[in-house]
Amino acid sequence: MQAVIRVDPRDGLYASAEADDFGAAREALWRRFRDRLIVRQELNRRLVSYQANKEQPGLRWFKYKEGFSAELVRAALRTGSGPVLDPFAGIGTTVLVAGGAGRPATGIEIMPVGARAARAIAVAVHLSDFDRIERAAGGLLQALGGRDADPVFRFPHVPITAQAFPPETEDGIAKARAFLDQMQEGPIRTLLDVACMSVLEEVSYTRKDGQYLRWDLRCGRALRSGMNKGPIPGYAAALARRIREILHDAPLLAQRYRGYASRIVEGSVLRELPRLAGGSVGLTVTSPPYANRYDYTRTYALELAWLGYDRGAFGELRQDLISSTVENRSKEALLAREYPRPEVLAQARAALESQAALAEVLDALRARQAELSNPHVIRLVANYFFEMAVVIAELARITRPGGWVIMVNDNVQYHGEEVPVDLILSDIAERCGFSCTEISVLPRGKGNASQQMGRFGRRELRKCVYRWRRTGNGDSG
Repeated sequence: MQAVIRVDPRDGLYASAEADDFGAAREALWRRFRDRLIVRQELNRRLVSYQANKEQPGLRWFKYKEGFSAELVRAALRTGSGPVLDPFAGIGTTVLVAGGAGRPATGIEIMPVGARAARAIAVAVHLSDFDRIERAAGGLLQALGGRDADPVFRFPHVPITAQAFPPETEDGIAKARAFLDQMQEGPIRTLLDVACMSVLEEVSYTRKDGQYLRWDLRCGRALRSGMNKGPIPGYAAALARRIREILHDAPLLAQRYRGYASRIVEGSVLRELPRLAGGSVGLTVTSPPYANRYDYTRTYALELAWLGYDRGAFGELRQDLISSTVENRSKEALLAREYPRPEVLAQARAALESQAALAEVLDALRARQAELSNPHVIRLVANYFFEMAVVIAELARITRPGGWVIMVNDNVQYHGEEVPVDLILSDIAERCGFSCTEISVLPRGKGNASQQMGRFGRRELRKCVYRWRRTGNGDSG
């Protein structure tokens, strides 16, 4: 039996909710959910992040830091039965593990980088001609040592990626792109394309770091500050290592996960969820974007450029994402005009309008707008909860009675104001037809940003896994 600790956010364990600065509405919401906030000692960052996947066949090919572990999915599959959904699928961890367990699974992913990687892993699961993979990979590596490629195959830089690679790496990338161009579309090309894309960060002067790319001082850009990544491998060496991993992992993937054929849908969750039939899902396991200002189009700029995204396409994709940056415009008017299920939109609005704790946060931020590092964080927070309310209302529609939603998310803080994302989203869920059975809290939370720490002190914010059960007649798990 695991130790269970009841969470009082004022007891020092999560000091961000001290009575002096935790408003009355947030206090009331916390009191409502306090008995369901439970610290689970078995939860750790490896389970709710990409870290544990670094050792997993297939999932280790592409460093998608926003994902969670295969172990978490395996545990979640014991909760409910029936078809499985991940509306923020990343590189497809949920659909891979669920499919391997014999469960029909659908993943929705708007980031083409994640969707491409998920498809490559699925390809490996269902391939049986491993010699063919090896021959094609050998041809690719041989091409990297051959003559220079036509300039048309040079890396298609956008301003944010300019000067990301040493000149010899640029040459290797061009040769790889030329080789892929002459291959027929199909599963082997998909695998090799993702292999080539997956090492771009490793061979570049960049490193993914939360909201942006950090740059190595050797890149030649005019930088205020930078870092030193240490030795940067050549493109051929990095790609050869990745291909060895793929050749090693492909038979293991086929052995472990060749169960039910899973499905990856590339697109916006706000467009794709309305297309799913009511009551068609038994279990959702997911982790949406956090309301933390992270711009994934910048974080994955190298990979998006590899896929052919130009500057305009970057901007369009950024606006289609669930709002998590200060640059996101409101989608409310667009959804009011175009959303195909007005009854779901109405339910989401009604659930959102009752959120006194959210209104309290927004009022506090507006009162100190002049002090904010960026006043658009107010818009970010408002947009985020509106769009997530629509997602939750859709999940309520498509989840069968007795079905479950298991969601990983973090709380955030702006200018000393904690946003209790876990409580607000769980309250929205209950107003849409779920029962929040537990908010499982990691024993160790997340510290606030260094600039906020200097002004407001260290405040540990909750990292949580929500467990919502669909109410109604019947029981599916």
